[in-house]
Amino acid sequence: MTPPKDAELISVVVPAYNREASIARSIHSVLRQTWPHMEVIVIDDCSQDGTVAVVEAIADPRVRIVRMERNGGPSVARNRGIAEASGRWVAFQDSDDEWLPDKLNQQMARIAEMGADCVAAYCGMAVEGGLSDSKDARLHVRYLPRSDITRTEGDLREVLDSTSLVSTQMLVARKDTLQAIDGFDEDLNALEDWELSIRLAEQGPFAFVDRILVIQRFSPNSITADQRRRLHARARILAKHADRMSRAPRNLAQQYRILAGEYRREGFDSEAGEALRQARRLQPLDPGLWARSLALRLARVLPAKPD
Repeated sequence: MTPPKDAELISVVVPAYNREASIARSIHSVLRQTWPHMEVIVIDDCSQDGTVAVVEAIADPRVRIVRMERNGGPSVARNRGIAEASGRWVAFQDSDDEWLPDKLNQQMARIAEMGADCVAAYCGMAVEGGLSDSKDARLHVRYLPRSDITRTEGDLREVLDSTSLVSTQMLVARKDTLQAIDGFDEDLNALEDWELSIRLAEQGPFAFVDRILVIQRFSPNSITADQRRRLHARARILAKHADRMSRAPRNLAQQYRILAGEYRREGFDSEAGEALRQARRLQPLDPGLWARSLALRLARVLPAKPD
């Protein structure tokens, strides 16, 4: 697919923190794009390793680095990148992932087909690896978005109320729209891509390229901490967007059910009980919710089994 001769500038934002081992591969996958007109803005979030030196050694005028004065996390870094962007469209790459060469070209072509009201595009992503770090574990690859999700393009408000479709490295979005919704929620340390997509979808339709154009290499580091961050992020997202998510009570109840399970696995039984209560309020005739609530109450009052 040949890009248009008048291809407009795309700003690619790459937040980075202590990624000297992987960031060069990530940036070079962006520089190999067939889309001819882009800039790469690396936001260094106060790295303590050689990340800055690796980026500065990339001899390409399209790459520049912005160094944060203090560590703020990926959402703060991405918002700084949006503010620094010169392009009308902003794409996001992670510092340890890889783009296939035609990613931006195919996404921009689909945006053009969708029309002027399109606010964003995303694409398929292959995720290599999983939660297991066992030396005997086989390579596990999965595709996002999941194949059981049938609505992947256009008005995605309802589907995004129930599930996350778009990881940041899959996304291209209009800069003015990102700024109009105040970018990423800087209070979130996980699921920030889902929360951004929920608000972005309120502004207009999404385009989708159903092909693997991104490769994410999953790292099992700090699995427990990540799970805890995810549950707190989910709780914040549900509190923040409960009114709009209540348009589909069954979907919102399912999110509270998921949150209850995450709280339970982390040992927060009271919070798990409250999440189940919220789910029952939305779906009072669901016997599974009542069974889960009863099981949780019994687990809290019955003596633990001896070892």
